[in-house]
Amino acid sequence: MKTPVLETERLLLRPFRETDAFDVFNGWESDEQVAKYMFWCSHNDVNRTISWVKKEVEKIDADDWYRFAIVDKEKNELMGTGLIYFEEEVENWEIAYNLGRKYWGKGYTTEAMQRILKFAVNELGIKKVVGRHATENPASGNVMRKLGFTFVKDIPYECNRGKVKTTGKYYLYTVNE
Repeated sequence: MKTPVLETERLLLRPFRETDAFDVFNGWESDEQVAKYMFWCSHNDVNRTISWVKKEVEKIDADDWYRFAIVDKEKNELMGTGLIYFEEEVENWEIAYNLGRKYWGKGYTTEAMQRILKFAVNELGIKKVVGRHATENPASGNVMRKLGFTFVKDIPYECNRGKVKTTGKYYLYTVNE
């Protein structure tokens, strides 16, 4: 299924476009603080971001990868990204998200991911989703708990493409029928 356009009260969730690359780079990809506890590394070259956005555009029709650009409807500003995808490593659907720093602490991530989970359950028929985050990033755990995820266990966790090894938290979201 093609990645659809979704909406919430404050947000537009849409597939990425190649024209988003500079906003992505300036909004969060070049910010080491945003990437600090992520699996990926921040970009110090906009060409890396252009390449990343092109790959995301190529995945819009995939049946196992739904990445949404999170856009403030009122200001028409690209704020971050929300994703639900099938992760082979954990043999399950997983969520991921990040926002530019200026949007942190305002409930945008929870709002966006609630809508993405609703899409996953109602449109894709997904019954179980996992989430992981570095222990040093408790705000991500707060989002997961607000979404209805339950803490399962501590796990090994790598940040910045394995440059930083730490402990992570593993959460599970299950649809009750």
